[in-house]
Amino acid sequence: MVMLLWGLHLGYPMNLTQNWRWTVLGYLVPVYYVFTVLLMMGAAVIVVTLKQRWSKWELLWCLLPLICLPGVLHSSDIPWSLRQWFSWIIRGVIPGGIIFLNTNRKKMEAMLFWWIYPVIIAAALLGLWELYSHHNPFWDRFDYNFTGYIVKTSQPINPFYRPREDFGSYLQPRGTQGNRIPYAATLVGFLPLGLWLLKYRRRYYPAHLLAVGVLIPVLLLAQVRAVWVATLLSLLLMRTVGLLRERREMANIAAGMLICLGVFMAWPRTHNMLWNRLNSFHLADLNIRLRLDMLETAGVLRDHWFSGVGFGQFPTECKPYYHGALAWIGTADNQYLRWLTENGIPGFVLLLIFFGGLVRAGWKSIQGMKNIEQADFYKSLLVGWISIAVTFLFFDGFYWGACNMTFWSLLGIFATCMESPEFQGA
Repeated sequence: MVMLLWGLHLGYPMNLTQNWRWTVLGYLVPVYYVFTVLLMMGAAVIVVTLKQRWSKWELLWCLLPLICLPGVLHSSDIPWSLRQWFSWIIRGVIPGGIIFLNTNRKKMEAMLFWWIYPVIIAAALLGLWELYSHHNPFWDRFDYNFTGYIVKTSQPINPFYRPREDFGSYLQPRGTQGNRIPYAATLVGFLPLGLWLLKYRRRYYPAHLLAVGVLIPVLLLAQVRAVWVATLLSLLLMRTVGLLRERREMANIAAGMLICLGVFMAWPRTHNMLWNRLNSFHLADLNIRLRLDMLETAGVLRDHWFSGVGFGQFPTECKPYYHGALAWIGTADNQYLRWLTENGIPGFVLLLIFFGGLVRAGWKSIQGMKNIEQADFYKSLLVGWISIAVTFLFFDGFYWGACNMTFWSLLGIFATCMESPEFQGA
């Protein structure tokens, strides 16, 4: 069930269904909210009920959301904070937790590579087609008009559904997410897995080579600087952790990326957009200036250092602390800054401790594996997860369903390495 919903979020833009609404308790709610909540909660109840033995990290995973409760309870808009907190849990912590608690490597590998990975490649193909044809069959006819459900503060009285007027992005490729930043950020996490398949699944080598040949160009052409940085970091990490042990492997990948870049720079249709984006790495760029100016909002911690302002309250509570020259956009465009201001310093530190401790325990498990192929599988998952985590420095990843679910699901699959019989017997 988790894999079905994860694949659906990756391959189909769920926001397209926002115009299908039910009235619940007198409020309008998109149908897919109810659909996702019921399935995820049902699956979570079944897994927790059937679970007999709990490890330390499984318990900590389940208790992690509690670090947000002080902020939620001290929020100036408790119903909306509860809703945003619950959304993060339902579309992130629960899917990843179910995978962690209820699967093994062989089962997960089969579902990952026969379902999720093909969906990702299909989504990448859609992006390439969109750039070539200037047409996106999902988003071109989407109605962005939500008049009657929005107020200028972006914090109306509906505690369940508050869409933004500037939802989506008209910059290409929008892919399956309606915005090129979360779209490319979900794709970059699967590049290490694609290279692992090239290395260890020789039987389908041409298909895996073609898949990587689709993935790399769309990561370049998406023009998302955060994804470019994450891609380079991913390749360096794969070399560092031993996924790319031979210089020839690294040289082949570098040559392939340079050839792609050379072709796109020579092709008039893509030359200007890539050249302009490459020349935007300077402090005068408006997007970079805006993100730097957003750091001022950390000033809210002077009065809310312990609990933060509450989940989902950044748009209203942090606005008075912003004094940048550009217009207020209501988002930090940095998930970690937003988490810090919404959940306080203790909540931010505990989140980092959880990530660091889980990765450290998982890495210890990987180091004890005798099967190199299995160890490399988990290394590729870790590098992919880190790649997505890097992109979260440049947008609010937990507030995008596909990104949130991918971030926690990849971490959940990685965490299954601690259940390895080889490690348990070591």
